[in-house]
Amino acid sequence: MKISILTIFGGCTLLLSLPTLAQSQQEMNSQARESFKRADAELNAVYKKVIALLPDEKAITLLRKAQRAWVIFRDADAASHADAMRDGSAAPLLFYGQQTQLTRSRIKNLQRYLKDFGGR
Repeated sequence: MKISILTIFGGCTLLLSLPTLAQSQQEMNSQARESFKRADAELNAVYKKVIALLPDEKAITLLRKAQRAWVIFRDADAASHADAMRDGSAAPLLFYGQQTQLTRSRIKNLQRYLKDFGGR
């Protein structure tokens, strides 16, 4: 009898989870965009902290130049990933997914600045 109850419980659990598995492409694209927006907001917050800690205007200018170049790279790289699905409904998912991944990597990179300059 225990096996039957566990089987029924497992089946019910699977049925309850189906709506989350049956997302539309539009919903997945929207979630990917929101994930990128959250990562980008975190990146901007870390970036502002780093700018505040840098020792002089030269260091700030160099970081700003690097950040502008990095943003251009991130967007171009994400576009090249999305191009694999050119004109397809999943292209935004690939675009925002790559932007998010690269942005999270950049956050980690900038956090090293905080560690390096945090003691000053």
